[in-house]
Amino acid sequence: MRLSGVDIMTATGGRWHGSVPEMVAGIATDSRNFQPGAAFLALRGPSFDGHAFGASVADRAVALIGDSEGVPLWADLDISKLEVKDTLQALGNIAHAWRLRLEKTTVIAITGSFGKTSLRSILEAGFTALGFNIAATRANLNNLIGVPQTLLAVPVEAEIAVIECGISETGEMARLAAMVQPDIAVLTGITGAHAEGLGGLSGVVSEKALLLEHLNENGWCALGGGVSGLLRSNRISAPLNAIDVDQTSESDVVCWQLVGRELLMSWRGQEASLQLALPAAHWASNIAFAASIMLRYLDSTGREAELAKVADAISGWQPPAGRMQQCEGVNGCLVLDDCYNANPTSMQAAINTLRSLDGGRIAVLGDMGELGEDSDAAHGSINLQGVDRIYLIGPRMQALAAIHPEASWFATSDEAIAALANETFDEGDTVLVKASRSMHLESVVQLLCRAEVAHAL
Repeated sequence: MRLSGVDIMTATGGRWHGSVPEMVAGIATDSRNFQPGAAFLALRGPSFDGHAFGASVADRAVALIGDSEGVPLWADLDISKLEVKDTLQALGNIAHAWRLRLEKTTVIAITGSFGKTSLRSILEAGFTALGFNIAATRANLNNLIGVPQTLLAVPVEAEIAVIECGISETGEMARLAAMVQPDIAVLTGITGAHAEGLGGLSGVVSEKALLLEHLNENGWCALGGGVSGLLRSNRISAPLNAIDVDQTSESDVVCWQLVGRELLMSWRGQEASLQLALPAAHWASNIAFAASIMLRYLDSTGREAELAKVADAISGWQPPAGRMQQCEGVNGCLVLDDCYNANPTSMQAAINTLRSLDGGRIAVLGDMGELGEDSDAAHGSINLQGVDRIYLIGPRMQALAAIHPEASWFATSDEAIAALANETFDEGDTVLVKASRSMHLESVVQLLCRAEVAHAL
């Protein structure tokens, strides 16, 4: 990012104290990894105040950005200071100003209740393999702090930027969508995940759909399975030129079939196949969805659109950490590390994959968070048919334990770890570990695993 001091003042509506910087080469919100040439923007939260760290970077910063309460704390510092009304809002405004400079970059924004990170990583791997200069969300930088940081890190020469947009409260998507102003908006799928802060499933649908309202002119959207029906039931119109995977008769949709571990795909009379490391239908669905988006992009920009080339490009994809990663377990068992996060859809998808495997099938499942008033029903409706041994962790999983008396239930992850340390899993067994992030089941994975052993494709 490179913006002048005047640009930043205009974007934020702020007021400079001291000289106006000619150029700012970045915005940093963390003093621990501050880079010279950037401006330090002080965020404020319930238990922290970034203004307290302004002095520690003042000798390396081009400027400090703070609010009306924070800027006076820097009165003795000989450095340019921008006073804004709200620093989080200012961060988003600066990011949007930079996004408007990315005139040669196609910005793809992804939201949904599940599958955002996997789809982002597939698109990133696929477009990169096709030779595109691509920028994308790193780690979990997908909220009101992470999205502007991601946007600000997109170089002006990037051809494509893939940006995840995650929300947990009403009003957040409107801000993110306005900030990102996507050329392509993607809704992966919608469930009651995070419904607690969004007013139930209907609220989740309405909030996620706000991403569509800020599409650029000539932009288009891609809708994952079930999304178009949820939009219609909530009286929300999608753009007419949308890719809708539920409309398999449409020419833009890559149709797929998973036979064992072989993913067979077809598109406009072309055919291609991939070999998956796991017979995971949700991987297959995500890959076909990504291929549909890539082919539409290639076609709409006048490039050669060949399914085989796209499939070959995606073949190098690896799942992000904590998402169905395969690890060698003690005694030679296979551990599926899927503990990064969970919602009812992703939980069932992981279990479905587990029971499609040969040998002993063991599930170590923890609570799914932020499901609101439907939490008990969502936990209790998980289908565990075909699973040989079941370990359930957390108070919310009591709803599932109540209908599975054969399961072992533990109140906390620590209790589960103590018990699992005495359990035996043998060669040929597969142990699935999955829960919401808040359960921290990576400690269970560490107990059970020796090393990551397999690739996704």
